[in-house]
Formats: sequence, structure tokens, C-alpha cells
Amino acid sequence: MKKIILSFASILFLFSCESYLDVNEDQTNNADASNLTPNKMLGGAINNYVTHQQITMNSFGNEMSYVWALNTGYTSSSTRLSFDFTSADEVGLFENAYIFADNFQDIIDKKDVDPRYSYHFAIAKLFKVITMDNVVALYGDVPYSQAFKTDIPQPKYDDDVTIYPKFFAELDEARDLINNPNADVVALGAEDIVFQGNTAKWLEYINTIELRILMRLSKTTNASLITLRNNRFAILNPVFISANVTSNPGYGDATIGQRNPIARVYGINAAGDAFLGGYQQNAAASFASKMLLGQINTADISNGVVDPRRPRHFTAVTNTDQGVSPATAVARMAGFYTGRTGSAGGPATSAAARRNAYLMQLAESYFLQAEAVQRGYMAGSAQALFDQGIQASFAFYNDYSFTDLPNGTLNPATYMTAISTKNGLGWAASANKINCIINQKYLALMQWNGMELYLDHKRTGFPDLPLPSGNTKSSRPNRLIYPSSEYSTNSSNVPSISVADLFVINSKTPAFLQ
Repeated sequence: MKKIILSFASILFLFSCESYLDVNEDQTNNADASNLTPNKMLGGAINNYVTHQQITMNSFGNEMSYVWALNTGYTSSSTRLSFDFTSADEVGLFENAYIFADNFQDIIDKKDVDPRYSYHFAIAKLFKVITMDNVVALYGDVPYSQAFKTDIPQPKYDDDVTIYPKFFAELDEARDLINNPNADVVALGAEDIVFQGNTAKWLEYINTIELRILMRLSKTTNASLITLRNNRFAILNPVFISANVTSNPGYGDATIGQRNPIARVYGINAAGDAFLGGYQQNAAASFASKMLLGQINTADISNGVVDPRRPRHFTAVTNTDQGVSPATAVARMAGFYTGRTGSAGGPATSAAARRNAYLMQLAESYFLQAEAVQRGYMAGSAQALFDQGIQASFAFYNDYSFTDLPNGTLNPATYMTAISTKNGLGWAASANKINCIINQKYLALMQWNGMELYLDHKRTGFPDLPLPSGNTKSSRPNRLIYPSSEYSTNSSNVPSISVADLFVINSKTPAFLQ
């Protein structure tokens, strides 16, 4: 592992002629890279992380949480259905994450040279934590304390128990940089592609990310992490995001490459006459489709309610699984997700291409808060927060700003009445409140944030997901194997992980699951 300055050439076209990215050409081995100021670096760093979350992380999470499955008629070498993971699988979740985290570290490293960019350093610290939190959750022990140092090409692996306090320290530093900026602070400009310079909203987002990480630790039995979690909840500022957190560097529809990441990978081709490959190879997985259709009846979910959000998740309302290709249709991503409506250049498709990318839905924040209150970590009404989570999800799926909406406006009150007697979906009817909170979170975030669904399932056991058809493993894996690049370039430090280690709880399991 070594310190890398990522090329920003791939995202330059998104920003027209904005001066703050004029110098973001290929920075690899660029002698002038050290002259870049934080405001010239931040927009590109955020945008590359957003694409990583929307595509790499999301596709992995959606398949692992049984939201997506392989479309009939397609074959794949992916191990996401068999769980036969090796060091050659999912390398982007590790290697790309370090590249993107290092981009944010490059910004942070400018602090001693020019401390005026307090807000930029704060945002970079936040995104470094967001990026590395997922790496730690998937791999456990990873390089952190030495990972971003130029003079250490083979960094040590830190015990993940020791990394969580560092996350919270970085978040505290981010808050302080915003609340107590340099006297000559440089204001955020167009490079703030998330909150457009609103530092109050950045503070809300920092609080909400800390809440997410704290809830990640709800299962741990490690005494130091339990103490850390409880102490951090005692001082956590309960002012969380008040709207969906989105990013938009200037998406457009002139070419496929300029689109929103989801429309870029899962939408239609430039001519508007064919689906892109990402759309064609994925179908609605049986569990997700049946849950939306009210066809799951288990000890954890008493269904019978067709979720009105269903047509905005998937097409082919009556299908519950992959069909027999090519005669049987399959349920696929709906136009609400991909933006595939009308012809190329039409108003709906054009608007979808320009649509914001979603970093965090407001619904997720409410469900995190509901769970925290229910577990006794925070004060408040867990039921009220649960209800707000459902309402926020319906508001999200009622957004008319980018595409046509099938079946008109959705009414959350009608849905909440329908599920009121359903165990695992409605609050009053659910003996286990964590069960219904996580199940509703699954219904709200499926497709949009699959990684959180997968990590929630491993942490809570909800939803109670069946194994993919033909899979003979005992469960979904608790971790991944480090990429082969680590075994070849950092062999003296990288832990040895066997396939068996993926499916048991041992010292190599990520600490949040121990």
C-alpha cells in the first residue's frame, strides 16, 4: 500500500469550466500536485467517493442483502451468490476505498501549510471516516494509523477495536474546525457539491454519521467498545440531518459519462433504444420482491400488505423471482431508480441524468434514531421516530422532480394503517421493535444503500434473509478476504484469512460483530 494521488480526469467534464477544478487533471507523478489548494481538490474527492458508494458499495450490498439477483439468461463469475470469496474478489471495496480516503487525507495534509481552509479540512475528515468505516466493517483489522503516510509503503494493520476511537476523534476535529475556524477562513464555494457552503448542515451530517457508527457497535461484546459507545452517546449532539443528503457536481445528459452514477450504469444507452448492461444483468431478488408484494410470512414478518412503493422499486408487479429466460419476464429496476422513462433527451430521462446522487436518505436517520432510542442509548419516542422514518421514505418515493411516478401519489398514512396489525412491519403488532425498525429500513433503502442493509442484517439478524438458491453455506459471510495485492505487497503485515474465517465468529471477525 502506498500514498496515491488520484487522477481527477475522469470527473473533470462534470464541472464545465468551473475554476475550482481547472487544475484537476491527472495528478499521478505530477510535480505540481503539491501546489493544489484544498478548494481545488474537495469537489473531485467527494464526487469520486459518491460514485464508489453508489456503484461499487451499493451493488455489493444489494446482492448480499438479497435485493438484487442475477437475471436469467446471464452468467456471472461473481461469488456474491455462492459466497465463495477469495482474495481476488471485491478488491474495489478495499483498494478503491483507500485511494478515495487518501484523497481526503491529501486535503487534510494541507492544514500545516495553509490553515485557512478550516471547512475543507473538516469535510475531508468526515469523508475519510465515512470511507474507512465501511472498510473496517467489511475487513476488521486494517491499516489506519500508518495507512496514509508517504514514507511508510507497508503500513501495519491496526486492531479495529483501536480504530473506532480514532474515527470519533476525527469527527470531533471536524466539528471543531467548523465551529472554530481559522480567523482568515476560506469560505466554501462551488466545490461544496453537497451542502453548498451551509456549515450548519455539515454539522448535522457529522452527527448523523457518528450515530450510524455508534449503532454499528450495538452488537459488540468488547468491553472497551461498549464503554466507548456509551460515552459517545452521552455527549452526542442529537441534531441530525433534516433532509436527504445529496451530491451533484453538475451532472448532465450530453453523454452517458456525464450522468448521475445510477443513470450512467443502470439507465439506457445514448440513443434511448436499449438498456445498459448493468440494468439487463440484474433482477429483483426473490426475497425483496416477495416482501414488497406482501408474500413473506415467517416468525419475523407477518405480511399480506402490498407495499405501494413497489412499482418504484421494480417493474413487473406480479413477478416474485427471476423467470426462465427468455420466455418469462423478470422484475427489474423500476424507472424511478434508473430514470429510464421516455426516449433519450426526453424530459424525464434528461432530468434523471441530472438528478442528485443520494449519500444518505432522511429515512435512514430516523430509523437509526428509532433504534438508538429503543435500545436505550438516547432519549425520545422510538415509535414517533419509526413513524417519521416511514413518512420520510414515502416522501422520497413521491419526489416528482426527475421522473414519472406510477400509481400517483403514495399515502403513508394508508400504508401505516394497513401494517398496524402486521408483526415485523407495524410498531404495535411487533413484539420485537428492532425487527420492525430494521425491516422498514430495508424497505426504505433497498437499491439506494445496499451496503447498510447488508451490515444491518449481519448486526441484527434482520431481515431474516434466506440464502440464495443453490447456496450451501451456513450464513452470509461476516467479513471479506483481503485483496491479493496486500498479500503480495504488504505480506509482512496483512493477516492470514481463510475461507472458514468468513463464516465463524473468531478473533478475525470485525469487532462490531464479535
